[in-house]
Amino acid sequence: MYGSGLLILSPNVHSQKLSSLLKYVRNIVNERLFFTIPQSPSNFIFWKKAATLCYTTACKVCPSLNVCLLLPSSEHFKPSVKFDIVISPESEFDRVWILNEVHNIYPLYDNDIIYATKDQLEPDFSLTNDHVINTFPNKSHEDISRVCLGGTFDRLHYGHKILLTIGALLAKKHLLVGVTCSDLLSSKCLCPLIFSWEKRSRIVQSFLSDIGVQSKVTQIVRLSDKFGPPGYSAEFDCIVASSDSLNNCKELNELRRTKGFEPLKIELIDFIYSDRISFNECKSCPFDPSDFKLCSSKLRFNELGNLLKPVNNINFDDSPCSPYLIGLTGPSGSGKSSLAKRLKNLSEQIHIIDCDRLGHEAYTAGTPCHQALLSHFGRENIASPEPPYPIDRSLLGRLVFSDPTLLKDLNSIVWPEILRKILTIVEEIKYKALEQDQNHKRPVIILDAAVLLQAKWDKMCHEVWLTVLPQSEAQRRLCERNNLSPKAASERLERQASAVAEVTGGYTWFEAGQYHSYKSPIDYAHVILSTEWDPECSQYQVEKSWKALQQRL
Repeated sequence: MYGSGLLILSPNVHSQKLSSLLKYVRNIVNERLFFTIPQSPSNFIFWKKAATLCYTTACKVCPSLNVCLLLPSSEHFKPSVKFDIVISPESEFDRVWILNEVHNIYPLYDNDIIYATKDQLEPDFSLTNDHVINTFPNKSHEDISRVCLGGTFDRLHYGHKILLTIGALLAKKHLLVGVTCSDLLSSKCLCPLIFSWEKRSRIVQSFLSDIGVQSKVTQIVRLSDKFGPPGYSAEFDCIVASSDSLNNCKELNELRRTKGFEPLKIELIDFIYSDRISFNECKSCPFDPSDFKLCSSKLRFNELGNLLKPVNNINFDDSPCSPYLIGLTGPSGSGKSSLAKRLKNLSEQIHIIDCDRLGHEAYTAGTPCHQALLSHFGRENIASPEPPYPIDRSLLGRLVFSDPTLLKDLNSIVWPEILRKILTIVEEIKYKALEQDQNHKRPVIILDAAVLLQAKWDKMCHEVWLTVLPQSEAQRRLCERNNLSPKAASERLERQASAVAEVTGGYTWFEAGQYHSYKSPIDYAHVILSTEWDPECSQYQVEKSWKALQQRL
């Protein structure tokens, strides 16, 4: 297997021939695949159809490959990429000619050429004109030179690639790409899982560079309103968009007319449909199961329950029953405890440690922690007046939440006691497993802990599982469950969010576009879960997570 490859295509390629080639190539290349179409016409209509054909077919045949169609080398495009192997259909191109084309793209290429012979490919059948790339020129695009387009560009997929490619083909002088910033993302599905603006913009820039767009032509900007620079600058003459953005494009043109600007030509692209992202196993997923349109929201939902990064290298001892610790955390109301119970019901191998309950136990009258609290805060300030002077949690809460320093003092007393209790329970579970489990199945311990990150207990966990939920829904649940007023529920969530932001150095639980900012609670997570939808959807995620975890144990 090669990590990357260059596939040489004929200008007359059609979907069935390309599909057959890609089925062959996916057994040779496993990461990145570049397409090049030498000797092709330079007109826009040809390349628009070529881009649509290449990315649509790749989405169906090899969705796991990172595919790029290189634009034709010219004064506008200078593709320059590296690859490990070159693949060509048998007999379509002369070897010397192929190597000359290859060295124009990658001058240092010194490997061989793999020829896809006819007996290795599926036979062509029932071809129609719809499958063949139309090579007839169209002069209606010749006067376009300054192009704009916009989008979230999260989990850059084939639809995004078509959008960017069409924009690049039209933009002879200037290509403006608006990448949506967090201000416009809060209503999107699983918005905290959206990559940070910096990461998304880097990926867009990298893709444009790979396909041959010169940096002097490209400008990437933050899109903080739905119109962006074309709403106040006359210089643009075309916008590229998908049909679901058509109304926004029309609104933009109305705005431009009010300012005396020429309306933009609207160049529409087709949606890409994929049956590879199926939610048949999830009976109550948030998407219409009959809608196969490829979109970033589905890709984010599909990541729920998946392992997102390597597990922490932690080993308590060499025992075959050394516990596997998972820290389960998230904001109040996000469903941590309900998810923990669902996990527990899947296997006797799973044990739950309720850290909130341990916190209550730490306050028990007569314990060293109880005495330390009375000494530090004053019995008259936090305890009931009668012996044994139990802690009055409402008094203590009002005291510490009014002063961040006092809250830190409280945590410095209580958290070590909770940790001591956690470690005691972990040892008990381990020895019980050694004595009673003849198969020596490794016990899995879930630490249900709202303060997992703040207390730094994640450092002793093999994995962190994090629950996400829109802040409005978390607030609604707190009001309903704890009989709180909306104001009290909001204040509680804000306190928790501030504490988490202090740990991460930036983001709270709820903010959109924080993933891979490296100052986000999402970046601490190995697995993400959400109880935002029906219970059946939560169960689907839990079963998916447990099945994957068993492979890691």
